[in-house]
Amino acid sequence: MAAAMLLGITTTLPAMAALKEGDTAPDFNAQASLAGKAFQYSLKDALKKGPVVVYFYPSAYTGGCNIQAHTFAVNADKFAQAGASIIGVSLDSIKRLNDFSADPEYCAGKIPVASDADGKIAKSYDLAVTETPAGRKDTRGQEIDHGRTERTTFIVTPDGKVATTVGGIAPDENVKQALDVVQKLASTRTPSVPGVVTEGTPIELIKEGFNGTEGPVTLPDGSLIFTETQANRITRIAPDGSTSTFLENSNGSNGLGFTPNGDLYAVQVQNTRVGIVYPAGHAKTLADNYEGLPFGRPNDLVVAKDGTVYFTDSGANRPANAASAPPPAPTAKPAVYRITKAGQLQRLDATITRPNGIQLSPDEKVLYVANTAGEHVLAYDIGADGTLGPRRDFAKLAGFKQTENGPSSGADGLAIDTLGRVYVATSVGIQVFTPEGTALGTIALPKAPQNLAFAGADKRTLYVVGRGAAYRIATLTPGVLTRAK
Repeated sequence: MAAAMLLGITTTLPAMAALKEGDTAPDFNAQASLAGKAFQYSLKDALKKGPVVVYFYPSAYTGGCNIQAHTFAVNADKFAQAGASIIGVSLDSIKRLNDFSADPEYCAGKIPVASDADGKIAKSYDLAVTETPAGRKDTRGQEIDHGRTERTTFIVTPDGKVATTVGGIAPDENVKQALDVVQKLASTRTPSVPGVVTEGTPIELIKEGFNGTEGPVTLPDGSLIFTETQANRITRIAPDGSTSTFLENSNGSNGLGFTPNGDLYAVQVQNTRVGIVYPAGHAKTLADNYEGLPFGRPNDLVVAKDGTVYFTDSGANRPANAASAPPPAPTAKPAVYRITKAGQLQRLDATITRPNGIQLSPDEKVLYVANTAGEHVLAYDIGADGTLGPRRDFAKLAGFKQTENGPSSGADGLAIDTLGRVYVATSVGIQVFTPEGTALGTIALPKAPQNLAFAGADKRTLYVVGRGAAYRIATLTPGVLTRAK
């Protein structure tokens, strides 16, 4: 039941022992009808385009089957948005199905239905086929002269496996449950993003239940570490997916980055500061205030090849009981900072509402900043002398909206691949952009991502953490190879 556990789905099975999750779905070719026109349907061909909802039903033009077909038709666009197609299967003749598929009250020209006149397809799915009692008529008053099978729906993934079997429930609930499954399947496999992932690439859940998930960065052996900020520790994910503690008592480390000599830098939120947290003999504070005011909440950082550190301070979080709490102590404004190789702290921009994720282009000539409260990822050109050019809107984010806490895109962590594409963790998923800021696509996840990083021996695995969970996705292009992140 691994797939159902991952999707968090509870299904009702038919009375008979129909095919179950993990079984191979038998391929079939059948004469089918869409919008009153007959054609030859192939399950194998349909699976090349994404998951297929194969729904068996007793007979066209009968009460429950009319409801089910109508509900599928009404929700056809939602199934398509989730990347799934639908095929109904019954023992009706193709003549009856030509009428049924075009009927505006039922299939409405939106879903195809296939004729399994001898019941062989139903039987191959381990469904019972029975004779219709003599004299039984459909809702049009016509006699039903064919056999019938039980109402059962199979969601078949592109690899030809049954993801879920739905049966034994009301016709409209059958459709709703099938839609729930395909929508969740859509968030466990990727769409096609050119140069990044092929369609259907698995989104592997590594583990859930972490206490805060931020700051992923690769280790030299290809494994990954990330911060459990609320648990005050840094956790390692090994290549086999096992997890272990890398560092305890991390002072609430959030974003992480390595210098070329192996020092692990962290922005830290308990006693707010930026500094080295590992190895123990190198631990020290690099900065803990700006012009005498402590940082509000250092959020993320990136370490350049020469050891220069860029980091963001998002500003102190509002306490949950803000109305009754005493006024907070003053802190530095939300800002983007740089710590030079000589250890000098420089404030680069203090006009961003909520600066969050931060990254450098592969050649380190562009600095990117995610503004959680804004609609765009921001960018600055970096001159040969280190000066920053004017801030510009680099890429427009999907999902920007007004919330009870103000405007938000949910923009959080950033990652860069070796060709300069920018990956942004947002409320709608991982949004990917070209180096010019053109949107390439979005990878939705079961839980909204917070941060991400490339790891693995060849850095062709994208690790994503967020909302207590960790995932990984095989990618076509590796992450930046000239620095840890």
